[in-house]
Amino acid sequence: MNSLQAIQQQMLQAVLAERAHLPFTIRGDAIADADSRLAVYRHGYRIRLRDALKNEFAGLRSMAEQRFQRMLDKYVAAHPSEHYNIRWYGAGLAAFLDYARPWREQPQWAEMARLDWAISTAFDAEDEACIGMVELSSVPSDTWPGLLLSLQQNLHILAAHYNIEAFRRAADRGDKRPRLRRFEQARQILVWRKAMSVHYRLLEEDEWQVLSAVIQGEPFASLCERMANLHDETSATPRMVMLLQGWLEAGLIRGWSFG
Repeated sequence: MNSLQAIQQQMLQAVLAERAHLPFTIRGDAIADADSRLAVYRHGYRIRLRDALKNEFAGLRSMAEQRFQRMLDKYVAAHPSEHYNIRWYGAGLAAFLDYARPWREQPQWAEMARLDWAISTAFDAEDEACIGMVELSSVPSDTWPGLLLSLQQNLHILAAHYNIEAFRRAADRGDKRPRLRRFEQARQILVWRKAMSVHYRLLEEDEWQVLSAVIQGEPFASLCERMANLHDETSATPRMVMLLQGWLEAGLIRGWSFG
């Protein structure tokens, strides 16, 4: 390791540590002593980490209000950045809120953080082509039972017992913060990106069951069978058609194959 690399490594360790020996390269003067100079770097580094998290977790900021700053301070103290790109620093925040006191006593915090992070990562995901009804209509009708749909890789489905989507939507629109609600049964939230816009919405129970079957690689005949088990004969087929049209219009489907 050359002298420059050694100096950089010493400075890195000193900035990351809460208490550390001063690198020999830091010198005090009449304006500030060596400890004060190092404190400026330590403080500034942590401020930049917190600012990055504030931008990524808009829903959590709205939900937590005055507690948000303390959450971030505790996370920064417990989890030094391990990636050269600060953009990925928030990847562990939801897990931190799952286990750290006092946040783990209120699971809405971790749920909200997961939705915020899913929205953030969907926006940064690789661009993927999507198909529409015109492309899918070219599939011969006798091959549809074995049709396998491929979903966008930027798609996320999150289970939520709280109305976290309402907090995120209020934050996105600049609306008044909603009241927290808890539901006995977890609801499923779909997150995806179409072009340059990230979308999120609640899934109805039948759509969730069929979409999860798509994710598991089940053929179209199996999707229709699942829908038939959820609805009567007269409504199952129209509902399946409506869902498929909606997925195509939303840009959820990137292609198809045959099993």
